[in-house]
Amino acid sequence: MSTILKPAAMGKIAVIGLKKYRPQIISIIHEMNVIQLEPLSKEADSFLMKEHESDLHRQISDQLLRIRGLLNSLPPSPVLEKSKFSSIGELIQTLKSMDIDKNIASLERQKEGILTQIKETENNLKLLEEFSFFPEDLKLLHLSFARSYFGRVTSEKFPEFKKTLESNGGPIIVYSQERGKLTYFVLVIPPNFPSNILASAVSLSGVHLETVPKLEGKPDDIIHNQKNFYNNLTAKLKRINNQLTEISKSNYTFLKGAEEELEIENQKLEVIEDLGVTNDSFALEGWIPRSKIENLKTAFGKYSKGTILYELVTKENPPTLLANPKRFKVFESFVRFYSLPEGKEFDPTLIFGLIFPIFYGLMIGDVGYGLVILLVSLWVIRRVQDRKRNLTIMPKFLRNFAKTILRPSQMVKLAKAMIPGCIIAITLGFCFNLYFGFHLNQHLFSYLNNFGLNLPPDGALLNPISTFGLRKLLLFSGYVGLGMVSFGLVLGILNSMRERQIKHIISKVGWLLFGWGIALVGLAMINHVNINPLQNIQGAGYFALLFGGIGMMFYGEGIRALMELPSIISHILSYTRIVGILIASVILAHVIDFIFLKSLDISIAFSILGVMILLIGHTFNTIIGVFEPGIQGARLIYVEFFSKFYHGAGRAFKPFGSKRRFTIAEYNIKMIKK
Repeated sequence: MSTILKPAAMGKIAVIGLKKYRPQIISIIHEMNVIQLEPLSKEADSFLMKEHESDLHRQISDQLLRIRGLLNSLPPSPVLEKSKFSSIGELIQTLKSMDIDKNIASLERQKEGILTQIKETENNLKLLEEFSFFPEDLKLLHLSFARSYFGRVTSEKFPEFKKTLESNGGPIIVYSQERGKLTYFVLVIPPNFPSNILASAVSLSGVHLETVPKLEGKPDDIIHNQKNFYNNLTAKLKRINNQLTEISKSNYTFLKGAEEELEIENQKLEVIEDLGVTNDSFALEGWIPRSKIENLKTAFGKYSKGTILYELVTKENPPTLLANPKRFKVFESFVRFYSLPEGKEFDPTLIFGLIFPIFYGLMIGDVGYGLVILLVSLWVIRRVQDRKRNLTIMPKFLRNFAKTILRPSQMVKLAKAMIPGCIIAITLGFCFNLYFGFHLNQHLFSYLNNFGLNLPPDGALLNPISTFGLRKLLLFSGYVGLGMVSFGLVLGILNSMRERQIKHIISKVGWLLFGWGIALVGLAMINHVNINPLQNIQGAGYFALLFGGIGMMFYGEGIRALMELPSIISHILSYTRIVGILIASVILAHVIDFIFLKSLDISIAFSILGVMILLIGHTFNTIIGVFEPGIQGARLIYVEFFSKFYHGAGRAFKPFGSKRRFTIAEYNIKMIKK
């Protein structure tokens, strides 16, 4: 089996070196980002020691927390260049000598106080503009023996609310004014009035109360003063933000680089403390793609003398690193959604990437629908991946709905996966002469036939809803089902051979023979061929496949195999749903078009209704075309195909390392490509 159907070959390695070269080794491993570090094996761990947290580790953690606090306080500035640090010790000394913390903290405190005042002023302005009708000084409402509130309620409930208060001899409505459907009022509540009665009246009438602000003067005068105060506050805030921006311009690039460098050094120290050490040496173990081992050895030889790397012989199942061609990487998400393959089994991504678009395109089978979905997919890629925010063709509610289902990165992957299927749908739609259900090819074909071509006059190379076309498509889907199930069983046999599971091999061969026996008997019956084994040697061969397969299944799996005999038939026939979904889409499109065309002959009103049905109907059918073929196409591969050979349950390869964005790597390591 070609290695393209397998994850990247992994090997487990051990690295042993002098303790003085340990920082260089960890840095090289981090920069190369190719080793998944593992706990030491029990044999090695028994005679090696662990190191405790160092003072350097604590200093790095403290400085990292400090830098993150500073960056949260400063407005972001463009990082124009990457930082280069000669050593972590020098970086820590530079950070300790920086004296911007007090200034930033002082500006932040001022900023928080001003923001609080701005918020309070905005609330006061909003409230006073609503209750500007009150003609007196608000000072009159600041009573030591009572509480004062501004209130609003619907005008129809205001009399009832007022009556409830007066009947209990309590709160006084000092002033009220009706505006539109609401009544605004000023309420004074004496100290001895029961709070439960007030709460009940407020709740029953739907009253909204707000405390009268501690301001003096008439509302109009206060509004004028508060606006001036607000303008002064915003000016102060702007000056503080300008000061923070100037600090950011001078320090942001350095701080971002320092943060990244400290994060990386922190990761390295955490790893170092988990390594096994002696007084003079250290050891580590991990998984690495075999293609990267020579690169690692070269780097060790260049930067750390005497470091030994050797491969370990182990029966452990390695982590999985998918290694697919670039054009098929988008389909890795579909395989991960089902389950990541184990490190030693087949990676079905390439097969999924080849088969899924065919199924998807065949289930759509219309030039119009395929073209619309293709354009929407390209729009999603341009808008999300290429960040072309000015490209807005989809209504906002649809965009928000899509975001609740998928993350932006998932939308891009799905769009890329649908593009080849849309191209196939457009091609098949031309062959089926379907353009949103309309037939247009006959005009082109009649013109081309003038040049001696013998093209069908109805414009369809194959009509999917004709008796002949439907029969051919169903037969084709049956062949596809037989081929997919057989291919899955062959892969299952190869898996069992690798794992040396003899009974599983015999069982899967039995399934394969039984499936072909059923298919051949079914085709013979469709074509009215005599398959009596006593009269026809061909029929005898068919039944030999059937019963031989049953016998091998029984030997390999026991009585359970006999109980699952119908499943092989259902899995093969399940692929006919490809045609079923296509036919359902075609018939729905024809019904929509028929209603539209008939409405044009009745009246203008019916014509408008027909246009609406045409647009809404085809939009609905297009949305179905996005989801239904995708779900059913993936299901056919997951259930009817993967179940024959695929175990999954693999663990992802997670190498130690990180991508540098703001700093320059300590070691310039060139990777050798194979």
